[in-house]
Amino acid sequence: MSRTSRMIDRRLAKALVYLQAFMIPVSALIAWVLKDSTAALSAALGAFICWLASCYFSWQSFRAAGARASKQVLANMYRGMMGKFAIMIVGFILILGNVKPLYPAALFCGFILVQAMTWVAPFLVSRLQKQV
Repeated sequence: MSRTSRMIDRRLAKALVYLQAFMIPVSALIAWVLKDSTAALSAALGAFICWLASCYFSWQSFRAAGARASKQVLANMYRGMMGKFAIMIVGFILILGNVKPLYPAALFCGFILVQAMTWVAPFLVSRLQKQV
């Protein structure tokens, strides 16, 4: 019955995770071309933090589905968002405190580039659905 909307939501989450994973080496390559290998590592680490947090949120949010589980879905989304913030905060603390040498600007640019894919993924998924 309403399985179609559930599948669309999961497809969007899966596309977002794959697109963000693809952007990790892309952000490193851009930083390497613009600066050097330290900037590339910094950008890749920032991108990885964002991707890891997004994976956790997606996994947590889509564990339950359906109209009968609406309260559980909402609780899972809150739990996923709190976990996502915790992963980001701990990730930045660990990297900023332990990785030397590091370019903080490249770290945050890699993070922002991967986070921006949350705006791109819905357009790509809708375009792919129109082609099918």
